[in-house]
Amino acid sequence: MSTDQPLNEAWTGVLAQALATLHAHEPSAEAHLRMKQQLLSKLAAAPTQTVRNVRREEGWQTLSKRVQIKVLNDDGQTLSWLLKLLPGGQLPEHDHADGYEECMVLEGQLRINDEVFSAGDYQIALPGSVHHQVGSETGSLVYLRSPSSRRRDLMGV
Repeated sequence: MSTDQPLNEAWTGVLAQALATLHAHEPSAEAHLRMKQQLLSKLAAAPTQTVRNVRREEGWQTLSKRVQIKVLNDDGQTLSWLLKLLPGGQLPEHDHADGYEECMVLEGQLRINDEVFSAGDYQIALPGSVHHQVGSETGSLVYLRSPSSRRRDLMGV
């Protein structure tokens, strides 16, 4: 960390607490060293990035000839991802035994089972439900949020 960068509120609080402890009673040299090491350890473990950006054209992976996916975030429990179906693109039949899957069409049209969804339409697949047919005649871009296990099912990861 360079000295010309401002500290965020969390670290300012840690420093203020350490200073208050110092002023309340003079610590021994050993206690002072221990506090310094704890503070430096916390600073080293702090995330260096508070946001993560994912650009529109970056990170796409081919799932099949007319289907691409992009992982936006995967925290080990919940997976946020994009699904791009080119015209004629289809997914194989799949179930949702692993939990809820939220789906919102961002662009184009998507057919799920026998129902057509357009931009702005939303569906939540409840645990145990099955998608017999998912595809797009015109092409579509879809945002999904599902259990992280869906990533292993789709990509073998």
